[in-house]
Amino acid sequence: MPASHTTPLGEPIGAPVPDWTPPPAPPETPIEGRLVRLEPIAPGHAASLFAALQLDPQGADWTYRMQEPPENAAALTAWLSDLQGRADPCFFAYVNRATGQTLGKGAFMEIDRAHGVIEIGAIILSRALQRSAMGTEALTAMIGWAFEAGYRRVQWTCDPLNAASCAAAERLGFSYEATFAQAYVTKGRNRDKAIFAAIDADWPALRTAYAAWLNPGNFDETGQQRQSLSALTAPVLRARAPAATSRRLNALGQPIGPELSGWSAPPPPPRTPMEGRFCRLEPLEELHAPALFDALAEDREGRVFTYMPNGPFHSLDGYLAWLRPARTAMDPMHFAILIEGRAVGTASYLRIAPAHGTIEVGYITFSPRLQRTAAATEAMALMMRGAFAAGYRRYEWKCNACNLPSRRAAQRLGLSYEGVFAEAQVVKGHNRDTAWYAATDADWPALAEAFDTWLSADNFDGEGQQRQCLSALTRPLLKATG
Repeated sequence: MPASHTTPLGEPIGAPVPDWTPPPAPPETPIEGRLVRLEPIAPGHAASLFAALQLDPQGADWTYRMQEPPENAAALTAWLSDLQGRADPCFFAYVNRATGQTLGKGAFMEIDRAHGVIEIGAIILSRALQRSAMGTEALTAMIGWAFEAGYRRVQWTCDPLNAASCAAAERLGFSYEATFAQAYVTKGRNRDKAIFAAIDADWPALRTAYAAWLNPGNFDETGQQRQSLSALTAPVLRARAPAATSRRLNALGQPIGPELSGWSAPPPPPRTPMEGRFCRLEPLEELHAPALFDALAEDREGRVFTYMPNGPFHSLDGYLAWLRPARTAMDPMHFAILIEGRAVGTASYLRIAPAHGTIEVGYITFSPRLQRTAAATEAMALMMRGAFAAGYRRYEWKCNACNLPSRRAAQRLGLSYEGVFAEAQVVKGHNRDTAWYAATDADWPALAEAFDTWLSADNFDGEGQQRQCLSALTRPLLKATG
C-alpha cells in the first residue's frame, strides 16, 4: 500500500491531517432541498408515510431490510416514536415540499465524529420517491450536509444481493470497497455486507455532478432527464461492485442468502485463560503491568506502537493509566500473553456482536520477546479457536493499510483479504486507511488443521526452527489476497 509519508524510522504512514477538528453531530433542524425537505423524524410523519408505503403491497422493498413492513399506521407511528430523537442512528423524514407528504426516510448512522466518518443508511424510499428527482435529492442532500459539515468519509452499506441498492450507491458516486462475508443474521438467513464510500477528495466533483443533474434544465417538459446522474458521477468511481448471485430466491423472485436453521446467538467470549503449548493467555490484570512494560520497553524506538492508537509508554505509571480501564472493559476484552509465566504481549476481542456471530481480534501488541515466535502464532490460533468454539460465524482482523507486516500476518493466519476503507480514521494526526481480513466458520476446520500441523512438535527441529511454514499451509485456504 503506497504511502505519501514515512516516520523517522522509515515506516510508511498516511498523510498528515493538519488541524483536524471533529465535525458536528447531524442537525436537529430540517435540511432543505428544492423539491424535498428532510425533517427530523416524528410520529406526525406516520400517516402520509404509511399511505405511501401501500404502493408496495407485496413488501418487495423490505426484503433486504432488518425489519418487516409495519402492519398498520398505528404500528408505524409507534416505530417512528421510538426513532424520534435518536442521536445514532439520526433519522430524517423525506417530505415533498409541494404537498407536505412524507414519502420516505433515511438516517445518519455509524457516526464517528472523532475520525470524520458517517454512513447514510436505513433508507426507505416509497414507490412515490423511487426513480424520481425528489428521491435523488433527498439522498444527495444528506451526502452534501455530511461533507459540508466536515466529514471525511461518507459510506453506504447494503446486502450485495440487493442489486438496486448497489446500483444506487454507484449512481451517487460511491466507490465499491469490500464485501464482508457473513456480516449479519437477518430474518433467519445469512446476509453478507457490501461497502461503498465517497471521501472528501471526491466531494467537489460529486457536488458539481449533483447540481448539474438536479438543475431544472436537465429535465424536459415531461420530466425526463436529459443527462443521467450515473454518467456524471462515473469518473469519480474508483471501483465497481462485482455482481452477486444466489441460487436461493424468495417468493417474489429476489435473490436472498441461505437460511440458518437452528441459529442461535453465541454468548460473549469468556474472560477465562486459554492454554497452549508455547504460551498462556490470561484476562488482562494490573498484576501483568510490570512485566508487560519491561517487555515493551525493549522496543526502544517505539515501532510496536507506530500503527496503534495508543502508546508508546515512557513510564510504568503511563502504562498503568491505559491498562487500568482496559482490564475491566468487556469490549475490547483484553488478554495478556504469557511465556513461562511472564507477560510479553497483549491482544483483545473487540467489535463483539453475538446477535450476528461476528467478532474481531485486535489491539495486538507484541513485545520484541514475543515477535516472530511460535508463541505469537499460537496466541493468535488460541484466540481464533476460542471464538469459533464459542459459536461465532465471522472472525475479523483489521489494520492500517500501510502496516504491511500486519497485513502479511493476517493472511499467514488464513484470514482472507476483503478490502480497504479509504480515510477510515485519523490516528495520531495522520490519515489511516484500514485493510480488512476475515475467516468464517466454514473456513475454520481447515484452518484448525493447519494450525495443529504447524504447532505440532514434529514441525520443529532440535533448534526450534520450523520445518514447514504456516503460510504454505494456509495459502490454499485464502479466498483473496491483498
